[in-house]
Amino acid sequence: MNITGLRIGCTVRKVLVAMSERPVSTSSYAMVKAIEELEKNPYFEKYAAKIAKYQKANPEEFLNKFEKGKEFKESQPGGHGFSEVAKKGKEPLAKAAYTFAPQKKLESIMKTDLLKDKSNEDVQYIWTEHFRNKDAVSGVIPSVTYDKLYENALKYPMFLFALPRDTGYEFIVVQFAGHEAHFTPLINYQAYQENAPECLTLVHYPDLKEERGIVLMHGEYNKDVVNSFEAQCLVNQVQMYYGGFDQTKLELVKTFHATPDKFKHQDLISQLENLDLSSLPGKKA
Repeated sequence: MNITGLRIGCTVRKVLVAMSERPVSTSSYAMVKAIEELEKNPYFEKYAAKIAKYQKANPEEFLNKFEKGKEFKESQPGGHGFSEVAKKGKEPLAKAAYTFAPQKKLESIMKTDLLKDKSNEDVQYIWTEHFRNKDAVSGVIPSVTYDKLYENALKYPMFLFALPRDTGYEFIVVQFAGHEAHFTPLINYQAYQENAPECLTLVHYPDLKEERGIVLMHGEYNKDVVNSFEAQCLVNQVQMYYGGFDQTKLELVKTFHATPDKFKHQDLISQLENLDLSSLPGKKA
């Protein structure tokens, strides 16, 4: 079916703002640019300490409020338009190389021995701070949540998500490979299949799962295709559809695989427009 997106003039911005309130940290050039713009204000120095405290405690709300008074389209919810077909795909890999890619180790990002005397709250802070100045999303997932997500990803390694855009919804393909999730616009998947260029790649690190009961996650995104709000929306949908908290959403995943002729793209949009945020765990470990 050649469906890549639907133009619907309704609640796309509301959906993204609601999704941004979930426990996933986003950090990007957008936050840096916001600070740079505020520093130009003649009153910035007087209130710098209060601004810094608020920005650190509520980064998404800080960015939302900054955007209300400015044309800051590249970082707005629904700020991107529909994707165009990429000029070329990725370099082809053997299917076995993709399926059995070695698991990335947490040690490759940070010195895990430095975490020994830290609490889970400290680890969460260190982790999110590490990605604060990058075009990235990050989070800490309770192991019981991740175990269910991983189990369902093994059973159902591909799915579609509806992503709110500036004038409607675009469909994004997700493909799971081990502890990674690879996202690409449907229009590019139709053109290049498994070699489609990715707009977001998530990596989960289960290294601390047995010891601490948490799994660290981070993802890097192509800011020319998705912004921080949109990346966060996709991360949250992974948990909503694969985390086992919402049976209705999991049934859509099952239908997509078992009886694709009965699968309706509109159902994905309906799920977003009737968003029940209780389908996500309300608190990180």
